[in-house]
Amino acid sequence: MIIIEQTRQFKQYQVIKNHQHQTRQLATYLITSLFIDPKGRQLSAIITPTNALDNSEFVLSWVRQEVCCISCLQELDFAALQRDFVRWLLNHDVPVGELQ
Repeated sequence: MIIIEQTRQFKQYQVIKNHQHQTRQLATYLITSLFIDPKGRQLSAIITPTNALDNSEFVLSWVRQEVCCISCLQELDFAALQRDFVRWLLNHDVPVGELQ
């Protein structure tokens, strides 16, 4: 009998699930630390007007692009991620003070 917890597929599933959970937490931390309204649609309206994403989905998609794998997640510095996000917003002419 094969124990499911020992299969390679289950271990890979656990790694992916953990990565998704941690990126969701990072997006929440970014939203909280930058005082972004999670239910608003300012980011999507300014950067990609064709997508109707709320700010929390938008930040999550950005975080998942930046932290693409587990090795990126292990080397992550939240302060650097926050600075990169603010720079990315400023490069797209998003007035950071108006996201609240």
